[in-house]
Amino acid sequence: MRVKARHVGFLFALTAGLNINGWCQQDGGQAPAIYDRLWAAPLLYDNPANTVIQSFALIGRYHGQYWSVAADQGDADDWENRRTIAGFSSGWFQHFTVQAQMYMQNDGGSFYDGLYEAFIKWSPADAGFSLSVGRLDYLYTGFERSESSKKINVIERGLLVNQVMPAEVVGALLEGEKGSFSYHAGVFSGGIKEEFDDFNSGSAAVIGAAYDLPLFFAKGSLHLDWLHNAEDPDGNAFKPYDNVVSLWHRGERDRLDMGVDLTVAQPSGTGGRLFALTVEPGWILTRALFDNDDPLQLILRYQYATSSRDNGLLLQKRYEQAVTQGHGDHYQALYTGLNYFLYGHRLKLMAGGEFARMQDQADDGGKYSGWTWFGALRLYF
Repeated sequence: MRVKARHVGFLFALTAGLNINGWCQQDGGQAPAIYDRLWAAPLLYDNPANTVIQSFALIGRYHGQYWSVAADQGDADDWENRRTIAGFSSGWFQHFTVQAQMYMQNDGGSFYDGLYEAFIKWSPADAGFSLSVGRLDYLYTGFERSESSKKINVIERGLLVNQVMPAEVVGALLEGEKGSFSYHAGVFSGGIKEEFDDFNSGSAAVIGAAYDLPLFFAKGSLHLDWLHNAEDPDGNAFKPYDNVVSLWHRGERDRLDMGVDLTVAQPSGTGGRLFALTVEPGWILTRALFDNDDPLQLILRYQYATSSRDNGLLLQKRYEQAVTQGHGDHYQALYTGLNYFLYGHRLKLMAGGEFARMQDQADDGGKYSGWTWFGALRLYF
């Protein structure tokens, strides 16, 4: 196993970046003026006093990254346009949000590459709840899958999260809060075809609750989420797991951000259990890397995943599977990285490396040991 020097050099160069904050800072201000102007441009209409339409804005994101695997099983590397998404969000009748976004092709062919989101959200004034109906990004179970890809602090979510959680779903979601307590509950179709579904492919439901519980942090919250999938052979929206339960906590104190997650999943039909522990601390090394509001953050993440049956775990599809297609039963990984926030999560550079090891009790080719190195650009508007 070896790490190529050019890969490490690329990561350090990307993280250091250019001091583009220095030449565009506002006098006496914190945010670079050029970023404020650029990110204000997609807001095409804004009039809260209009009783029909209050706002209309273009929205989207671009995630590009270089990755390199150096493992006992082989080497691989590539540049990937991980996510290119564009659409709009608009406010209507004081209480409704209409939003639609699509995936975009990056390698020729059709410009349209599938629907990402399309929903209507009702948020009554002073009611403390909202109801969303349509095609939704699934952000409702566990520490890593409850955060949008726009704001995660690691370049890729963990192995078990990617293995058991859905991506987009079609259905209805209720979210609310009252004092220190918050909740969400949703019902979804078991199928998700090109855009929507007719609910003839089974169904799934999610329920979750959270309570403000700082523990030894300045602020924090404890969460319990449960995803139940009434699996149907024709369904394709949810992974083949009947139940997924996550107990997790996130806390913040000064420069420290800490997430801890315990997730258990029950495979459909085959029996057994999958279990995962994730611990993800983050530390702001400096809030002003170049004497501006441009923090540099150190991130660590430890993952432990195990399956009670042989071959219950599958290596990360996008990277580790580039050198082997192995299944196994015990997996550990340690990620460390740096995040440089040029304009908060809206524009950041990320670099990191993850060492992972898969054990294969069945001894049928699933063993893995190696590094994955990343360098990434993340932006959204």
